Amino acid sequence: MSTPLKSTRSSISLSLMRRLLTPEDVRRLVFESIEEIEEAQSRLNLPICPNLQETRRRLRDGVFMAEPIVGNEGYQMDYGLFQPPSTIILDSRLPLLEEGLLHYSVVHEVIHADDHTGGDRLYRETKRHILEEHEAELERGMRIITENGGRVYIRNREKLAELWAMQYVDLYVHYRTYIVLRERGTPRLEHLWERLHGEGPITARLLTYLERRRGIRYIFKLLTEMVGQCCLIDLLRECEDIKKMDMVRYTI
Repeated sequence: MSTPLKSTRSSISLSLMRRLLTPEDVRRLVFESIEEIEEAQSRLNLPICPNLQETRRRLRDGVFMAEPIVGNEGYQMDYGLFQPPSTIILDSRLPLLEEGLLHYSVVHEVIHADDHTGGDRLYRETKRHILEEHEAELERGMRIITENGGRVYIRNREKLAELWAMQYVDLYVHYRTYIVLRERGTPRLEHLWERLHGEGPITARLLTYLERRRGIRYIFKLLTEMVGQCCLIDLLRECEDIKKMDMVRYTI
């Protein structure tokens, strides 16, 4: 079943080479990505986009745009933007850029749309968890922000919790995007993943690292059964604990 889908995607990729995207291209790519996500989650039996049927229905009446991405509104990565309730914008220059980035950007925005369909539950529950369970970290974070003159942008602990919750959500959007493209067999995916998330301590590579140690079903358990019990702080600590255990093993 997956071969015809991959062949279609390949032919469309060739047709888009060396020209700018149009709104019709964006619409077509979005609905192909929905099929691809549906196929991947069926094959893996994992809730990559648990609201996909409703998301598909909403996007049938959606707005699709292709233009250079500027500004910082909605749910944004470098080359795509989802604006609730059903607008997806892609950078019109994407076909001229790195291989795989176009498909990555489309899937990424569809996953954001699906999260919105589900009421942004991961974001809401993660924010609640941070406010209830990480008061000391919020206090320390606000102290650092105040010392560096950042209170203009992050006025209080609730705003900081919102920022941390959104960062956690975005890690999971990127990770699920990676899973879909990995199932598809996207060429040079590891190179693209490294380029997008290869630097800094807080990147989506935390989740691929944890997947290698705990398994893919554990990652999705954090996303479903344990939603509201974990956040970026807990994720960083778990990865650090694993590394410490490895250090002890190597020392012994």
